[in-house]
Amino acid sequence: MGAWKAADLLTAAYLLGLVALLLLSRDRLKHPARLLVTYLVLLALQAAIAVGRGLGLSPFIAAFFPIVPVLAIYASLGFIPELNPRDRDPALRRLDRAVFGVDPSVWMDRYARPWITEAMQLAYLAYYVLPFVLLGTLYRRGEEQAFDRSLVALLFSHYLAFIGYMLVPALGPRFLLAGQYRTGLPGLLIAGPIRALLDALEGIRRDVFPSGHTSAILVTAFYAARFTPELVPWILPIAGLMVLSTVYLRYHYVVDVLGGALLAAVCVLLARLIQ
Repeated sequence: MGAWKAADLLTAAYLLGLVALLLLSRDRLKHPARLLVTYLVLLALQAAIAVGRGLGLSPFIAAFFPIVPVLAIYASLGFIPELNPRDRDPALRRLDRAVFGVDPSVWMDRYARPWITEAMQLAYLAYYVLPFVLLGTLYRRGEEQAFDRSLVALLFSHYLAFIGYMLVPALGPRFLLAGQYRTGLPGLLIAGPIRALLDALEGIRRDVFPSGHTSAILVTAFYAARFTPELVPWILPIAGLMVLSTVYLRYHYVVDVLGGALLAAVCVLLARLIQ
């Protein structure tokens, strides 16, 4: 067990939890065997990576492998409507309206311009880039403890967000409020292709509450400020735009963003406790 790190154990524990969930809910799922095989293979690979770390496995592969289960688990979440078939979009919308008196994404529609949409769609991509910038910088510098803590917090961010998606399935305002928007958010050159690519890669999943994008980017910004302060002047503005883009682009209700911010704080605390 000496070769196992906190990230390995966290991933293994989460996969075991998913296996237990499948066994308990198999009567409601269309393809429980396929999901079970997926999670067991990921579990076996994670165990092999942890053991291989003590047997001369490439440090780079061992360090970054826990990202693979995150991607694979997210890709498997199409079973959420079978597990929890009632979408909670109306409830999330009511919370937004109770706090703000309006639907925030509809209110922001009045300010929609192609150049703003272009900038927001580019900012939205920061979720897919900045965590790797942080982790890559820490890994290159050999700051193992900082790398491990940042990775654990990011794993918590995604795994807890996935639980939120299962408990509070929702599609987002771009579907619920589609008929209330003035424009379809046209961009200039690449906003449309980026949106189409993300839709193709992510599919239509109930991945709204809490906002995993918000949580992950805030966790990244926190550890960037702590461990790589030289990156802060450009990471923080991009992170701020990314959070704003989740509502402007109609992917999230504001309550999702607030939930993501709270989740980020929880993940930082949990990472500190176990790493």
